[in-house]
Amino acid sequence: MKEWYFSNNGEVSGPLGLAESNKFIEKNPHTYAWHPSYAQWIPVSHVDEFDIVITPPPPPQAIPKKLVERFIAKEQELNTELSRIETTLKAITSSFADFDRDTNKTKTVTQNLNQEVKATIRSVNEQYEALQRKLAGVAN
Repeated sequence: MKEWYFSNNGEVSGPLGLAESNKFIEKNPHTYAWHPSYAQWIPVSHVDEFDIVITPPPPPQAIPKKLVERFIAKEQELNTELSRIETTLKAITSSFADFDRDTNKTKTVTQNLNQEVKATIRSVNEQYEALQRKLAGVAN
């Protein structure tokens, strides 16, 4: 006589003979079975030796129209909000592009002014040195 062991939510029962096993399975249809010839525990629904009556699940109920309408309204609301966010992001992106362009223009103007200031300082220094040489010549 084959003896079976069962695991139901971590609680192991057995050994049970075939008749006792079928009674146990009636009360615990979602349990796992094991027999020494098995390498691992398997769902009782996969053991051909057991008399298992599988009850099909009840058919799904129709979704109430109000619930569907509520979800559609929420979806439209979210799409409107996403559209607003997308418009805002486009405006921000455009503002960043304008800022980058203005920054680059300012950088170019600043670099040009720096070169002009350096050239002016160089010219003033040259004139100062020339003036000092003239004054040194007059003093001698």
